Amino acid sequence: HRKEWLKGLPDLKWFVWGGLVEGLVVGDAEELRAARRYVDLRWVVWDFRPHLDADGVVGSLEWLAGVVALRVWGIRLGPAGVEALARSPCLQNLTRLDLRDNGIGPVGAVALARSPYLQNLTTLELWDNRIGPAGAVALAQSSYLQNLTTLELWDNRIGDVGAEALAQSPYLQKLTTLGLSDNGIGAAGVEALARSPHLQNLTMLDLGGNGIGPAGARALARSPYLPNLTTLDLRVNGIGAAGAEALAQSPYLQNLTTLILRWNGIGDAGAEALAQSPYLQNLIMLDLGINKIGAAGAEALAQSPYLQNLTTLILSDNKIGAAGAQALAQSPYLQNLATLDLRENGIGAAGAEALAQSPYLQNLTTLDLRKNGIGPVGAKALAQSPHLQNLTTLDLRENGIGPAGAKALAQSPHLQNLTTLDLRENGIGAAGA
Repeated sequence: HRKEWLKGLPDLKWFVWGGLVEGLVVGDAEELRAARRYVDLRWVVWDFRPHLDADGVVGSLEWLAGVVALRVWGIRLGPAGVEALARSPCLQNLTRLDLRDNGIGPVGAVALARSPYLQNLTTLELWDNRIGPAGAVALAQSSYLQNLTTLELWDNRIGDVGAEALAQSPYLQKLTTLGLSDNGIGAAGVEALARSPHLQNLTMLDLGGNGIGPAGARALARSPYLPNLTTLDLRVNGIGAAGAEALAQSPYLQNLTTLILRWNGIGDAGAEALAQSPYLQNLIMLDLGINKIGAAGAEALAQSPYLQNLTTLILSDNKIGAAGAQALAQSPYLQNLATLDLRENGIGAAGAEALAQSPYLQNLTTLDLRKNGIGPVGAKALAQSPHLQNLTTLDLRENGIGPAGAKALAQSPHLQNLTTLDLRENGIGAAGA
């Protein structure tokens, strides 16, 4: 019906919901003006690829009246451009504003914080804008932003000072999602967040790439103000085994459904602590990639009755080997897995054979075994498995499966539900193709 719905409209990138034309991707100011002559837009996405048209955005504010969602990425609005936006009464209906990668700096953040026209905002996304501590302080002290439920400040260098300001803000009590990854926040900043009674409605907290260390993980684990968290992202934070153990022992984190601890050096000890935690039994997604986990850690995870609700398990770039793969394959607790990522784990042909023979993995739809040296023997085992017939995505890149392995996969009656099969860098040659 899309053609019928767009009949008589200019040839632009329209958004259509339920038969109604409600949004538009525009490349310049003229496209926006042309569209507004025909449609009362609700969503506008300013596509930066054709032009870096900051002046066009600022000069078109009157054409944005009534819009409830505005996304302007990477067109170098700068502080002056954002100040113009913040002063415009035409934006008073906005509930969502996304200005990532615009170089607004602390001055731009202050302008947004002081704008009486943005008090209907529920979502504010300012990724990669270098607002710094001063910008975070301004946002935290703004009474106009008290309706925010989502605040995304990735990569803004707010540091501990900025995190502490956000934690102390009485205006951010409605937040359910707070994204603070890559901000140079240390243990002190995380401790402030963990002690904040104003953040107890959070369901998603992203602190990835901040180097909070074991002390930061312990602070989060001990916080009585974070019981509503369902998603916690602590990737690349150097929490180590001690940090993982603290999280595992926290009764306040028992509502978590997603836990991301990628690249934290938790090792086997950390994996074992998580596996033994009765507080993590609601997890459906667990990411432990790049954590120096060996066979012992994989075996602990496989033997955990607390992890039986998992639908996604990511163990990429570890060292579980064939023994670890065999342990996972033999686990009756992993029957709900739909996604299993074992990329770069050295499982070899024996590991692939174990996975292929597992009746417990028959619900898998995505299996990533890239760079595991499974060879043609491993590929043939997968191809012959009646337990993998629900797979839609299979990644076997860099496995040396050769023409024989490729041929076995191509002829498999069990893999006909595949929509994505990646066999790059396998030396399959013309014979395998």
